[in-house]
Amino acid sequence: MRLSLLFTALALLAATSASAQTFVFKGERWEINDPFKMDNSIPPKPVVDPKKGTINVVKGTIDRVSNQGGIEVTLTRKLSEVTEVVWPLPARLKEAQANVNRGEPAKALDNVEAVLKFFEPIKNVPGSWWAKAAVVKLDALDRLENDAATEAFLTAFEKEDAAKQPEVATQIQLARLMQRARKGDHEAVIKESTELLTKVDTAELQARLHIVKGNSLLASKKYEAAMTTYLRVPVFFGSEAELVPKALLGAARSFRGMDSPALREQKLEAISNRYLYDIIVSYPVSKEAEEAKKMLPKEERAKAEADQKKIAAGGPLPDGVIMAKPKLADEEKVEGNK
Repeated sequence: MRLSLLFTALALLAATSASAQTFVFKGERWEINDPFKMDNSIPPKPVVDPKKGTINVVKGTIDRVSNQGGIEVTLTRKLSEVTEVVWPLPARLKEAQANVNRGEPAKALDNVEAVLKFFEPIKNVPGSWWAKAAVVKLDALDRLENDAATEAFLTAFEKEDAAKQPEVATQIQLARLMQRARKGDHEAVIKESTELLTKVDTAELQARLHIVKGNSLLASKKYEAAMTTYLRVPVFFGSEAELVPKALLGAARSFRGMDSPALREQKLEAISNRYLYDIIVSYPVSKEAEEAKKMLPKEERAKAEADQKKIAAGGPLPDGVIMAKPKLADEEKVEGNK
């Protein structure tokens, strides 16, 4: 999940800086060793440049070696003195999100906990990735459907200063809605998600809310409304690539629910199967692709898997396949947590 509007001031700063990990103090900037960058040793160890700052979490300090008049001197600053963070998307946080998308919540939790621990001392500093990592953890817990763990984490998260940020507060509301949906409170979820949709303006939150709303509509057997809600995601928010397969799977299930003898001429099952095919071909490593394979008839599943292999080998894209719109270059070239 991208917290694209949380740290706009940092985004402006980052645009003019190098991509190196940097802590900003009053009147000074230090490059910091990336604890997630490992060497090739067995077991791998963090790559450490003595000229860059190294964080000592126990002492709450950053140490850096400086050459002054030919003499090496160790400089120390306190983590509490950091005023801004300029840090590209951490590799382990990116992998954690990928784990969630692939239906690997346990691996996601392992990766995201490392990021949460690292940024914990500076979690409220503009540019820290702590809040984003916390949201990814919510995603992982949701995949696990562990309501007890989700509730405990949400309760603690809501007390953090980061939870007061508008987008983070909405992410928490989303998590609460998903909890209630699992308990069967679908009418309330539909009503509240509809209201929230009028209050948020980021593509990610719009996409997530449509999926939450669509899930409850589907569970309430309001199939046509669910289908329409799901399909707004690939049509209007296709750049949120990790959410598109969820929406396509929901739409496929909605078409299956709408199918009836009275609507036989509309061939809704065939339409559903086409969406399932698209998921397998376009998002082969997603959890939704595995679900799609279970729903497709054997012959169509085999064709989808064969076509996906051809595409992976550089072959042409089959006609009509729904592919997620790629991220804009500026969105991918993250210089700091925006």
